[in-house]
Amino acid sequence: MDSLAPEEIAAQFAAKYYADFQSDRQAFVQYFYREHSTLTFESNTIQGVNAIGQKWTEDFLKSAKHQITTTNAQRVPGGFVIVLVTGLIQLTEGDAPMNFTQSFLISMDEKGVFCNNDLFKLVYG
Repeated sequence: MDSLAPEEIAAQFAAKYYADFQSDRQAFVQYFYREHSTLTFESNTIQGVNAIGQKWTEDFLKSAKHQITTTNAQRVPGGFVIVLVTGLIQLTEGDAPMNFTQSFLISMDEKGVFCNNDLFKLVYG
């Protein structure tokens, strides 16, 4: 991760994150989160792989599709990268897409790149 520019890291991370979110939600959670990972979804904060997995597999998110608009990133001391993603999320085929923003504090371990922290927010208005 150190050899790539932050913007390249953000683009590659976001592409894999949202593609994996679409394909196999359980494998996605196991790959991108660890027991110490924390997710804030709207105003609800949860921690750990099981709790995060339960959130991402809730019925209203089962057919959600993301469209990435922008990615930005900055390096953080300690080998971390903060990533900000903006885009559209469509919960079901018949729903109008809604704006969202999601920020991640990512790092690497023996399994790969993972989310230490993940904050998801719908943007209304």
